[in-house]
Amino acid sequence: MRVAFVGDSLTVGVGDPHYLGWVGRLCAASSLAGLALTAYNLGVRSETSTHIKNRIGRELPPRLLPRDEARVVLSFGVNDAKVENGRRKVELSQSVDNLFDIVTQVSKLSPVLMVGPPPVLDDGHRGRVEELSDVFSRTCEDMGVPYLEMCRALGRDAAYLDSLVAAGDGYHPEAAGYEAMAGKVREWEAWQAWMRGC
Repeated sequence: MRVAFVGDSLTVGVGDPHYLGWVGRLCAASSLAGLALTAYNLGVRSETSTHIKNRIGRELPPRLLPRDEARVVLSFGVNDAKVENGRRKVELSQSVDNLFDIVTQVSKLSPVLMVGPPPVLDDGHRGRVEELSDVFSRTCEDMGVPYLEMCRALGRDAAYLDSLVAAGDGYHPEAAGYEAMAGKVREWEAWQAWMRGC
């Protein structure tokens, strides 16, 4: 099975001294379980949903052949909710429109899952991420896409929050935080259903 993980710096695993992030840890666990995956990490640092919408049409098709073995996991939103010069990098309504366009494009190529954006330390930013996550969840539900809420789930996870503090920037966790993220995805029924078909 070929799985492309599309997102931002949190998909890349920025801050992880082992350079695995949650994607590398998730795929390593699948490999140890005897599952045959070809994983593509298509995370790009600082990207918003607008950037992702504009690049997936070029990046995904060559990586998802044969189509019957292809899967895509989306994960973004923290950068959309960031405020610069007094306004969001991407307005909430535009983030939703972008998600709709992204899912529409990806669904033509493969089944898709979405992992919601995780929490950050800044309270105002975290509130905007929670708001965005709620809207993303409803949008995915309307489109028939399984959605894994991460912001509130990891906001109650001491290991994740401690990892954000240790990493120093309040956005990217260290290894323990990425392991916490990978663990949430590993336990997710939608991910497990994909792996049963591997």
